[in-house]
Amino acid sequence: MYLSISIDVSPRDGAAFAQLGRQTDRIERAGADFVLLAHETGTGALEPGRLEAVVTLPWIARRLATPVVVAALPAVHSVPFHIARALSAADFLTSGRAGWLPLLHGGARFDAAYGDAYHLPAGDRVAKHDDFIRATRALWDSWDQDALILNKDSGEYLDSTKVRRVDYRGPFFATMGPLNAARPPQGHPLLVRDLDDVAGSAIAADVVLGGADRLAGVDARGAVRLLKVTAATVEQGEALVRTGDADGLHVAGPDAIEQLDALRRHHTRRPATGTTARARLGLNAPANPYSKKVPA
Repeated sequence: MYLSISIDVSPRDGAAFAQLGRQTDRIERAGADFVLLAHETGTGALEPGRLEAVVTLPWIARRLATPVVVAALPAVHSVPFHIARALSAADFLTSGRAGWLPLLHGGARFDAAYGDAYHLPAGDRVAKHDDFIRATRALWDSWDQDALILNKDSGEYLDSTKVRRVDYRGPFFATMGPLNAARPPQGHPLLVRDLDDVAGSAIAADVVLGGADRLAGVDARGAVRLLKVTAATVEQGEALVRTGDADGLHVAGPDAIEQLDALRRHHTRRPATGTTARARLGLNAPANPYSKKVPA
């Protein structure tokens, strides 16, 4: 069984940072498979934290040696080039354990902070969410996986024929590329989608989470499915995992770490088959549509 938990990385002073460090140490000992850097509201909704998660991810991941560490992002207020560069670095720093969670929930405070230029009609928000993901992925695809050479003896750094412009043009974003950072170890960091946050998206995710009604009503297309549970619903959640209706549980609420610890004592981790998150989860590396075709 896969186990997931969210933590809000928004400390306001040194004492809060120390408390956050102790919290992450407890999560590491409890054996989480996924840690979502997101603020959890009283209703169970996830939204980006006060501090930018892609900035705090490397610090958190240093204390979390085994889980996939996932940065929650404001999907319609983020810039693809900035996110692609930051998450590429995070994936290298974690040896392929980085993920991202583009969210629509909590966007009102970003509308207020960014101004009217970022305010969208409700009908355009999912379309911009999807365009943001496509543009960011295109920038990662501006590099081939083996473009870096790093040969000290020959002095070669990279194969420039494997780095290219992508000229992505969507309804909301346009980016020429290439990215000024190498393709991440996973090809793309794991894409996580909260089905309770966005409906109607055309983007297939690597990991999806949501309530039982959401998981039952969506074609996950091979994605890892995480069911949101609280202390009151954890037994029902375990039953759905046993019947194959979910692959794991996302624990929430004030006692989430205690729930995580109790669940791990009763459910062993799935055996790891590789070092990166994709290898561990049995997910293929994404194909690069911009790579040059090798002549037959």
